[in-house]
Amino acid sequence: MAALFVKEQLKEPVAIFWMIISPAAIFYLLSYSGGGLVSSEGSYLKSTAWFYAHISSNVAFFGFAFYIIGRRESGFIRSFVYASGAKFAFMLAQFFACSLISLIYCTVFYALTCFQFGGFKLFELLMVLPRFYTSYIFFCVPGILLSLMPMSFQNSSTLFSMISFAMLVFSVLGMRNAGHDLGMMDFLNPLYFVSGLMESGFHYNYGFALLALLLFVAVFLLALRFLRVNPVWSRY
Repeated sequence: MAALFVKEQLKEPVAIFWMIISPAAIFYLLSYSGGGLVSSEGSYLKSTAWFYAHISSNVAFFGFAFYIIGRRESGFIRSFVYASGAKFAFMLAQFFACSLISLIYCTVFYALTCFQFGGFKLFELLMVLPRFYTSYIFFCVPGILLSLMPMSFQNSSTLFSMISFAMLVFSVLGMRNAGHDLGMMDFLNPLYFVSGLMESGFHYNYGFALLALLLFVAVFLLALRFLRVNPVWSRY
């Protein structure tokens, strides 16, 4: 089932463009235009941390949670996923599929951007992958919670887009006020914490990484209990 889900997502070129090509294009655009976010004089992770955080949030929202809602409305969950064992198999397959997709996106983005900082380095990629995957797991937590809400496929798309846009706005404000403590604005922006994890690693953010893992396990078990099995159009 996970293999089928992976093939399904990889067949959507628009999603691949927005989650990989678009961030890489913006990265080079900011780099060559002198944007404050990207500087070839700094370390690779310092310059790309925000981009990895943004990609991980998009995969979690529009890959993991969004597909759960879509299959709920299509009748897939109603037809095949109604017993406890079937729910567990479905959620696990969805998670494994999106985990693989997220790692592919991370690797491709690294391959597209590493040349700005001296070329491909395997040890650097192996350092990026676990941090990125932890970030992805963190964003799966709100993604799962939102997928449990009684929303339609269209409404969920709008909501995810609004959340992503809000995080983007807070990030831009943070960049424009670099060196100043934004207080509550930083606290309300998950990209701020995830960027810190991507840049500094687990040594300085082990508490955040552990919290992300524990929250994911708790929310995943919650989803097995409260996953909606009736599509919106069902009346029987």
